[in-house]
Amino acid sequence: MKRIASTVAVAVLAMTFAACGSHTDSVTAPLSLQLSADDTLQAVTHSAVQATMADVDVLNSAAVPVGFNAAVAPFASLSFGVAGPTSAANDFASSGCTLNASTGRFDCPPVVNSNGITVTRNVALYDANGALMSKFDSTTASMNVQSTEVGVRTVAAGADTISRARNLTATGLLGHNTTRIWNGTGGGTSGGYWADSVASRTADTQGASIFTNIVVQLPRSQNPYPISGTISRQVNGTGNVTKNGQTKPITINRAVMITFNGTEFVPMTVGSVNYILDLATGKATKQ
Repeated sequence: MKRIASTVAVAVLAMTFAACGSHTDSVTAPLSLQLSADDTLQAVTHSAVQATMADVDVLNSAAVPVGFNAAVAPFASLSFGVAGPTSAANDFASSGCTLNASTGRFDCPPVVNSNGITVTRNVALYDANGALMSKFDSTTASMNVQSTEVGVRTVAAGADTISRARNLTATGLLGHNTTRIWNGTGGGTSGGYWADSVASRTADTQGASIFTNIVVQLPRSQNPYPISGTISRQVNGTGNVTKNGQTKPITINRAVMITFNGTEFVPMTVGSVNYILDLATGKATKQ
């Protein structure tokens, strides 16, 4: 009887310790990180805003060496260092661009912009019949700009590693038109990290962009923002969100549309969510 009693006592004691251990685990185990739809939206918005700011910089400054009435615009950064308005007398030689006899395009030297991004471009000029031209003059009807951006751009509380390319064509150069119309495509990758009071985030994204009938008005110094047209892009990728010492992955897959209206504040949709993007500061405000 003593042996049976001892066995029962040990069993009860073991069960008691097991129960206590289970209770302790439930109290000290960290809560599972719960992510909201906004966590993914933030990643898409961050990527789209940075790309859009760079897109508008290129639209404002891509044609500087070829006699456009361009000037420094009040954006967060400029792709090229423009000191002031250019005149029709400017040519490619003064900008260091050289005519490539085999392609008929002007190859321009790389430029490091104010954000530390290396921008390289080449340009083709066409007359009204679509024939290549060896210089920019009053008979130039359109221009094609192919550009790349590579480097690391420091942003608020983080940085972005950028590799992008664009193929853009401007029409409306012939005569005394006061507007230029841009169409084309773009694409590339971006690896970013940033933090705020809520969480730290990383995102590796890639995407393709379409530039549709983006109208810019001259003189650029008085009209720094496109007056109409759209940029649509698809942003895909992956990322991580860290809150309270816990990290959880996210999947990024959203369509983005920016619609220009001639002002600093333009509508931007990310999926079905509406924002207002400030083209001067890069701040996107959910509506």
